Amino acid sequence: MIVKPNINKNCIGPKALFDPNFIPPNLLYRKKEEKSLYSILNDSISDDFCLNILYQGIDGIGKKAIINKVINDLLIQKNGYNQISKVIIDCRDKNLEELMFSLLTELNTLQTLNLDLNSLLNSKISYLWNICKVICKKFKNPLFLIFNNVEYLEPEIFKKFLHFGKETHLTLISTVNKILRPKTMDLFSEFDFKKKLNYFSYQELYDILKQRVMLTFSHEIDKELIKYITDLICEQYVPVPGKGIEILRDLYPSLKSKTNFRNFELLEICQSEFDVFQISDEFSMLSYIAEEDLLSIIFLDNLSNYFTSKMNYYISLNELQELYEVSCENLEYKKNISEFDNLVKAFINIGILKPSKRTFNKKFTYPSNKPINNEFFFLLLNPKQLKIIIDTIFNS
Repeated sequence: MIVKPNINKNCIGPKALFDPNFIPPNLLYRKKEEKSLYSILNDSISDDFCLNILYQGIDGIGKKAIINKVINDLLIQKNGYNQISKVIIDCRDKNLEELMFSLLTELNTLQTLNLDLNSLLNSKISYLWNICKVICKKFKNPLFLIFNNVEYLEPEIFKKFLHFGKETHLTLISTVNKILRPKTMDLFSEFDFKKKLNYFSYQELYDILKQRVMLTFSHEIDKELIKYITDLICEQYVPVPGKGIEILRDLYPSLKSKTNFRNFELLEICQSEFDVFQISDEFSMLSYIAEEDLLSIIFLDNLSNYFTSKMNYYISLNELQELYEVSCENLEYKKNISEFDNLVKAFINIGILKPSKRTFNKKFTYPSNKPINNEFFFLLLNPKQLKIIIDTIFNS
């Protein structure tokens, strides 16, 4: 694969992938949520009232992106007047003492109080609470306390922070990745605003990942690779941008090099994020294929050769049928469209081949004699891996 040297003037650089608090210039497909939160927070600032807000959704769905984008827009809109302050705390794997010290550290940085945090190490929790309250009350301008991953908090601790926000007159914005514990769900009435984020469609996810790629790289990246990553996420995970950004981070060294590279090497990096086939699964796949008839094995061999030699991410339905026909000719078998259909469906069912969820070509029409209503397909395992399995069968 050769990377095209087109210059992208909108490129920001690796920050767009590696900065966990990066804010895209345009938050795609979240305008409704963005406007809603902006309106609520703007009103709370104007009318001087505090809020408890909760955002729910699987990790990587975009909760932090919405919150950071809105607060950033408020900072720009206020332009120094009624200046906003924010503190971001990750609740993951922290006990109450660690949370309190994280909060004190961030507040101390904002207020430059020069607290000696070491002297507070052996202090009682009640004393730490009081110090936090005193510091928060010193803020003359609006203060947003953002707690991420609150599913890690015990309900009693979570309730303390909800009440802490009201007592200190600050707005607490919480994000949760998983279903809350039953006891924590009893606290729902404490929230003034709750929002559960929905998943993205294939096209929406593709557009988001394409935007992130364009913001990261100054040169053009093969859009087929982005489509493949999107397909892989939709098939093996759930359609959220966070998973795609993880994959792009792993691909960054290869894509940044601007040199020639083989597609199946990128496929291997992408697929490693999902652990689709462990060693035990490879043996199961070997055993399954070994029990298939000769036509199926030859067809799979031609399929692995196609992806290795062509260095494509996808194979079209017509190309797939051509491989089947070549396989039949090699064995001097009679071609049968129903047999082709059954073979493809079998490969899909056992997890070798998968139909793409990408938008169909407008010129593509489903042939009446072909029951398979998909234009493109991709391999769920690396073609080299499939080739090894086939060669093992032939040599046994």
